[in-house]
Amino acid sequence: MELPILSPMAQTLDDVARAQIRKWIESTGITQTALAARIGRNQAWMSRYLAAEFGADLDTLHKMAQVFGHSLTSMLDIPKDPEEAAVLTAYRALRPEARNIALNLLQDWSRARGRGRARR
Repeated sequence: MELPILSPMAQTLDDVARAQIRKWIESTGITQTALAARIGRNQAWMSRYLAAEFGADLDTLHKMAQVFGHSLTSMLDIPKDPEEAAVLTAYRALRPEARNIALNLLQDWSRARGRGRARR
């Protein structure tokens, strides 16, 4: 799984957002046309944005994040720890109902680990 980790070269917020949007498009199967329509744009605009021909304003980025059930901050937040980034990338790629299952599993595993330590 390719991680949207910042490289030594300076990346713009649009670069980070584009990488995350591509991941969400791939994981959900939404088309560029459908995504564009949901944010009040057309497919040509979306294609050109994803091709880095121009940037998007924060309101548009926020609308795109909302289409996938995320906030603008989750679109732009890339952790420094590669393992944490991989977990977050995978989690953010899930549909909302699957996110609930994943969260419940993580919480259950965390509680189980804590209980195991208390018994020692």
